[in-house]
Amino acid sequence: MLLACRDPYDFQPGDPTKPDPPAAPVLSSPPDGYQGDNYSYPQDVSLEWRAVAGATFYQVEVYSDSLLTRLYLSEGRVTTTRVVCTFGRYGTYFWHARAASRSWNDYTDWSAPFRFTLPNPTR
Repeated sequence: MLLACRDPYDFQPGDPTKPDPPAAPVLSSPPDGYQGDNYSYPQDVSLEWRAVAGATFYQVEVYSDSLLTRLYLSEGRVTTTRVVCTFGRYGTYFWHARAASRSWNDYTDWSAPFRFTLPNPTR
């Protein structure tokens, strides 16, 4: 038996009495393409987005590559529309968010990713 295979009889469809989730959150700050000007580390970056009506909590992920494969940090169950993340080094980062609610059938889609760059202190 392969451990990666899932049991096809184990599939559970969503609850048909619950509505599908609304659209993904819209990211707002830092704006896409933001270039930081703080050269001291560690530094805090405030990630913000617009509220999704009916959301109970949000999940936020930050990546260190544009393909969203190298996860830098993950914040789960954020109950506000803002999270402050501490970065220990310079680089270009990508982030996105999604919303959840027990009254929906699933999470919203992930937002479109935003990019921001923290400057290299040796330049």
